[in-house]
Amino acid sequence: MDFFELTAPSATSAMLASPFFSTYEPIEKLTRRGCQVKLIVRLCSVTPPAVVAKAMADPLVTLRYYTSRGFHAKLYIVDDRAMVGSANLTNAGLMTNREVSIVLHRDRDAAFEELPALFETFWNHAGAMTSEILAAYQAAYRLIGNPKEEAEFESHLTKHVGKVDPPSAKAGSEVMSKRRSFLEQLRRKYDERVIPAFREVKDIMLETGLRRPEFAGGDVEIELNRFLGWTRLIHAPGDAWKESSLAERPARRERTLNYLQDWVHVGDTRAGDMYYAEEELGNIARLREGFTSVTSIEAMDYDEMFDTLCGCHAFYDMLRFVSGGLPGLKADFAQRNTLTDIKETLIYLLHGDGLMLERAYDCIFDEKWRLGRFGENCVMELVGWMTPDRPPVNGRTLKALRFLGHDIPA
Repeated sequence: MDFFELTAPSATSAMLASPFFSTYEPIEKLTRRGCQVKLIVRLCSVTPPAVVAKAMADPLVTLRYYTSRGFHAKLYIVDDRAMVGSANLTNAGLMTNREVSIVLHRDRDAAFEELPALFETFWNHAGAMTSEILAAYQAAYRLIGNPKEEAEFESHLTKHVGKVDPPSAKAGSEVMSKRRSFLEQLRRKYDERVIPAFREVKDIMLETGLRRPEFAGGDVEIELNRFLGWTRLIHAPGDAWKESSLAERPARRERTLNYLQDWVHVGDTRAGDMYYAEEELGNIARLREGFTSVTSIEAMDYDEMFDTLCGCHAFYDMLRFVSGGLPGLKADFAQRNTLTDIKETLIYLLHGDGLMLERAYDCIFDEKWRLGRFGENCVMELVGWMTPDRPPVNGRTLKALRFLGHDIPA
């Protein structure tokens, strides 16, 4: 524990890998000083969901995981110092067990140089922790209990959250399946970068009370989406969003506050956008009501389905790619997709089995579920409006977040 205590005062970044993770104290020592932490753990009987949830709630921590007992590394790098040995991130490992560890310094130990690359190898093959995976892990942990045999826990856990193996020293062992590779890219994009960025802006809006009266008291996600869309249109038109520099949290907060002040005082928030505020509230209410259940989706005719889908900005934005305005888009969408296909895809996406992001992946890339004129931005925005833990994401909001200084792939 002294390693974390001694490195914390000047720490800026840390890379921590431990199969067993049951105490948050060493991470908290770092993040309370503003240190950015990358953390890899193993989901197992010794790693309780509560401490995983605590790490996920810390905005300075990015968490990835393995499920396999093959992940056995204990490696802790804080800036220019590293600790390598037998100690896990547990009270026993750090305080009471008789462990053996060594500390290496970049400026005096040549072996230090190999450690960040080794960590990145583990990092690149680990699974991105999401709120859905955490929920599945919590359910599995309650169901499985705490068996003495780790193999038994791993076998049961795999049924709930899937299998995530680390690479080994064997040639070719680092190869992932194509589907898992693309799924991880999707998780890392949204759950590690986009969702924390949305939460940061949302927290500033709620903390300062900088909200417009027409949205006050309503779903903050709707106003947040409108604010980001307005920021993109007014302050970052064209490619201006690309020219804005990336920023650390204090500078991002200052930028966000400046534009929120403009937002609450401006007279016309439409600014060339497609919706007035009162229309926006109605559109999202209709979308959430219309797609609330399998039964409600099955009951829709094509006109109702199309009108409801237009509540998604990303779908309405398809007007740019067709002629004839809204009737033209309506005809084009019907030509590309049968009503049966639309219903089956929406039912699978919003009410199917398994993890939401995996279903989203299928609706973006799998021919069986993919709809014409309904790509990634449409899928992820719809998922956001219909899923409490996910914000509605589209191309416009991604560009706005990038403009505010977040490192977002837009």
